[in-house]
Parts: sequence; C-alpha cells; structure tokens
Amino acid sequence: MILVAGGTGHLGLELVPLLVAQGTPVRVLTRDPDRARQRLGESPESGFGPGGQGPKAVDYEGNLNLIRAAEAAGTRRFVLVSMEGAAAHHPMELARMKYRAEEALRASRLDWVIVRPNPFMELWAEIAGGPIIKEGKATVFGRGDNPINFNSARDVARFLELALFDPGLSRTILAVGGPENLTFNELVGQIERTAGRKAVVKHIPVPMMRLLSVLMRPFRPDLAGLIGAGVAFDTVDMTFDASDLRRRFPQIELTPMAAVLGEQGAATAGRLAQIKASEVSRL
Repeated sequence: MILVAGGTGHLGLELVPLLVAQGTPVRVLTRDPDRARQRLGESPESGFGPGGQGPKAVDYEGNLNLIRAAEAAGTRRFVLVSMEGAAAHHPMELARMKYRAEEALRASRLDWVIVRPNPFMELWAEIAGGPIIKEGKATVFGRGDNPINFNSARDVARFLELALFDPGLSRTILAVGGPENLTFNELVGQIERTAGRKAVVKHIPVPMMRLLSVLMRPFRPDLAGLIGAGVAFDTVDMTFDASDLRRRFPQIELTPMAAVLGEQGAATAGRLAQIKASEVSRL
C-alpha cells in the first residue's frame, strides 16, 4: 500500500493513476475526500487529513507529522517531494521549510528518497495563461528576464515512481528539472502564440512584491507564498542543466513547455466549445 499525501493537485493527478494502472494499491490522504473521488475515481482509497496554511504548517510541520507516523508504522520507504534549491537560508520560506523537512527525514530511521523538482509547468501555465486567455492580460513578476527551469508534473510523477521502487535510489537526493530554461517574459510569449492573442503585460516591481508578501503573511499565507515565489523568479538563479538527468534516466523523455501549453490550450478550447453549444441549445 502506498499513501499519497495531497493527491489531488497537479502532481497527484499524474502519480496516482500511474500507480493504480500498474495494480499498486494506493490510498490518498486529503482534506476533501469527495474532491479526491471526483478527480481520481474510486480506485484509490481516500482518507481525511487535517488542514494547514502556509509553508511552515504544511511543508514542515505536516511532513514532520507524516515522517513520525511512518516511523511508528514501520514504513519501508518514504519519498519526500521537496524543491530544487531547498536550503536553510533560501529567500523563499517554502524552500526553507522544505529543507527543514528534508533534515527531519534524513535524521529518521526510515529508508528515504528526496525528490527535488522545479516549479510545475502546469501550475504556472495556468497562473500566467489564464488571464491571457480570458482577458488578454498578463502579470510578470519583476522584469521577467531571469531564466527559470520548469518541470512537467507528468515527468515528476515518473521520477517519483522510480523513487518508490528503485533500490539504487535509497537514501539519495534526486534533482529533477525540465529540458529548457525560460524567462517569464518568454513564457508569456509562448502562451500568447498558443492562444493566438497579444496580452497587455503588467510588471510588478520586486520591492512591492516583498512588501506585499510581508503584509499578507498573517492573513493569507498561501498568497504570501505565491508572491514570494514571484520574488524568487526574478532574483534567484533557477536554471537547471538536464544533461546528467537525461544520461541517468534515458527512459524518461522530458516534456517541453510548448507541449503542456498545447494540451492546456486544446482543453480550454474544448471547454469553450461546450459552453457555446450549451448556450445555442438554450436559444
């Protein structure tokens, strides 16, 4: 039995069906079992987990509770999804809390693997692309000229599958990156070409984002974290060289951003067509 904590996000929606298709028993720990069944079907079991807000509550304390529970249950292997660049003094709170969770796992009695992916293509394509498609507007964090490496959640799910079962990965940290480094301006340009429309681009200055992150933290830690990610996108080295990853794992073909944008564009077009058809049927 494999327990997947938080299995209804971009990564879980790729990982859980991958495991289920191979006949692996899967249980999903989620705050919303009904949402999990709606997204994943009835094959994986859904349990109920306590909620939490912000990186400290979720990414450190939540993982610490899971590590302790896994030790008590005699779990054979614990795979932690961290993030590339996680460090004690990283400017992002999320990266600092991920690193604290890594330290707790390394100090445990468990057999472990730490997987460090970069930001997910699917998530940031939605964040950047939704306003472009709907309103013809785009928001860019800072200047938008800092190269960033993005991962497809589909690729990360396949690396997690390896981390779960490959004995050669025991007690290792696996850095996972995508095939290309893109600036946020380049990402907006790709979305514009996919959507077939130009966007009015608004740049948010880094000093303003830093201030907003501090002000929002007591009330909306999730939004404060997102703004903090925007600061990192414009100020931190977020590049990745995937050549060694390709050499070690040639069976996993890394997905380019253009492929993810094409899939999301096709899905959006399909939803719009359904809405129009429904409107016509009511006339």
